[in-house]
Amino acid sequence: MNETQNMNTGYGPEGQMPSVQEERYIPKQYKEGGPNPVKSILLTFLIMLAFLAIQVVVMIPFIMAGAFKTVVDAKQSGASMDESELYNAMMGSIDSIGLTIIATLVSLIVAVIWYRFAYCRGFGFKELKKTCKRIFNLRTVGGIVLSAICLFYLTNFVLIIVEMISPSIIEEYNKLISDLGIEESDWKVIILTVIMAPINEECIMRGLILTNLKKNMAPVIAILISALYFGIFHLNIVQGIYAAILGVFMAYLAYKYKSIIASMLFHAVFNGMNYVLALFPESIQNSMVLAFAVPVVTGVLWFFLEGRKKIEENA
Repeated sequence: MNETQNMNTGYGPEGQMPSVQEERYIPKQYKEGGPNPVKSILLTFLIMLAFLAIQVVVMIPFIMAGAFKTVVDAKQSGASMDESELYNAMMGSIDSIGLTIIATLVSLIVAVIWYRFAYCRGFGFKELKKTCKRIFNLRTVGGIVLSAICLFYLTNFVLIIVEMISPSIIEEYNKLISDLGIEESDWKVIILTVIMAPINEECIMRGLILTNLKKNMAPVIAILISALYFGIFHLNIVQGIYAAILGVFMAYLAYKYKSIIASMLFHAVFNGMNYVLALFPESIQNSMVLAFAVPVVTGVLWFFLEGRKKIEENA
């Protein structure tokens, strides 16, 4: 079956629905029924809310148990606590990282299963091998890693600007990260942020959401909307700002390489940068020269390594 037939039917070479990894993000206007962008926007927004709800529902029993234990301990000790002290005591009794890992794991399982059966039914080991061969080569991996480093410093520069405009926003964000324990270089935190979060969020955002949007509207619009959802998904202003910026690039990678594996790799490298920098002296971490030099150098390298490379279409 040729490319024209594939585009007209929306099916792969053997009459099977294409997976996102090998799928060509076929616009729905080439399929029966035509595009329905409004319905797609609403549906994908509900998908995002559903995964937020999953994580909240998983956390609620643990939070309630922690709150109950805190109140009981306070009564037994005869201590008088105001709301702030009660909250701090409750947060201290909860393993926030462990709880986040559990919630993320449940969300990840649901996302992978949903994504597998919605878009990857015809995707087997042969297709996976073909996709990995296309992505995991020196030029492509090098380009993705360099671009992740570039975006890491550029988003940090954006946050510096935000802090100059509104210091209180950054202070609140730093307190949130400190309360959650994410700033620590603990093995559980690394597993959560470098492995689990990229798989979970890429299956949701660039898998379920971007794929649905791309079938109903132009790629640029689909990428921008999915990036906006990615920002909202983080539920705080600071992460929302840089997540939206990253969302544009990761959606572009998933679209360009026809695989969320590419955006997963970018996501993992970006999240891992904090732990890599922790290995160096603080003077290097805070160097503004490095913050400006690295994006420039990586941008130039990206141009020569990947910028002119044409991604081959699969038959």
